[in-house]
Amino acid sequence: MLSDIFGEDKREKFQIILSLIKDRDITGIIYGKRGIGKKFLISKLVKEVSTNKDRAVFIEGTDKWHLHLLQELGINADENISREEFLIELVNFLEGLSGRLFVVVNNGQNLSPQQISQLLHLIGFKDRISTIIIGDETLKEKLNPFKLGKVEASLNFVFEVRPPEPEEFIRYFNEKYSGKIEKKALKKLYSLTGGSIKDAENIIMKIGRFPVKAEDISQENRNYLPVFVIIITVSATALAYWLFVQLYTQEKEQAVKTTAVKKINIQDKKLPEEGVIEEGLPVKPKRKKEVPLNKELEYVTAKIAESLKNEDWNIPELKFRKPEYRFVLQVASFKNRQNAEKLKNRLSKELGSVSIINRKNGLKTVVIYASGKEEVKKIQKFLTEKGLKPIIRKVDER
Repeated sequence: MLSDIFGEDKREKFQIILSLIKDRDITGIIYGKRGIGKKFLISKLVKEVSTNKDRAVFIEGTDKWHLHLLQELGINADENISREEFLIELVNFLEGLSGRLFVVVNNGQNLSPQQISQLLHLIGFKDRISTIIIGDETLKEKLNPFKLGKVEASLNFVFEVRPPEPEEFIRYFNEKYSGKIEKKALKKLYSLTGGSIKDAENIIMKIGRFPVKAEDISQENRNYLPVFVIIITVSATALAYWLFVQLYTQEKEQAVKTTAVKKINIQDKKLPEEGVIEEGLPVKPKRKKEVPLNKELEYVTAKIAESLKNEDWNIPELKFRKPEYRFVLQVASFKNRQNAEKLKNRLSKELGSVSIINRKNGLKTVVIYASGKEEVKKIQKFLTEKGLKPIIRKVDER
């Protein structure tokens, strides 16, 4: 089973991920040097655990990943599809799928930290979906927890996959080309490519003949030397010119600023009276009028709502509820009222107390109210079977 995996580190990572993905849904990220077989590793994993009831899709890491995913699932979607409409299409697909969905995102380094976070929020933690992002070494730079927030802490694994060892590298090419590449040539290829099988294959294809000898690799390298020298020379000249222009411009701007400063008449100014400073400018505060208590509460509530506009879209609307409802299950939020009504009508067939909350930021949130923990468990189980993960909050009864 592991004989076609070249590299001790890759075999070890294969076994770890296999034990995780066998019986449950997972979300993970692997990265490493380009062309060392990361995609092959994950493809083999998915093939190992999937059945006839399951579905596996491979998509590229672009800003249109959600469209590519729907297309791979056979769903026609408009290019301007909203996040809410995407979720509805995905949930509908999962309802018709009796098995699991495996989503593999290749070239994840092309995604921004925000796009990685959004991808994991939308599909990474859904039931019956396993999501794995693959990328090169630069993907590591985007996995800073300060950029991804709490998402990274929820991942099942983040692995760096190392290139195969020299012996494993040689074993791969001996098996593929039946010993038609000299051992010395393979050692040179390994040193030149850093263990990248893909880069070594490209060099072999450029040589274009067998057997491949060590001197063929040297000759191949010499062909690129003049081009390399020219590129370095031109780049160094351009950089020197750019630095000269920057220094000259800065000196000229500084001279202009110095002349301008001398012309300014410095005047004593009174310090601003104690009050609010807006946009960095001192403002003399107006005398405060007495505000009735109810008006003041309205003002505070409006300020809180305004501060929450840019927060996570799952924050519920602040409203007083009947005391008999002790819990609220937040199912999903939509920009379009019609989409919210569709989900509400579907859920109302099986559940009671389904409502739509109009949020301050314009979103329409579908919520379900429950009177006790047992009812919450039943509703949560029903939603989970439908591929939905509700956010549960306790209603403040004060």
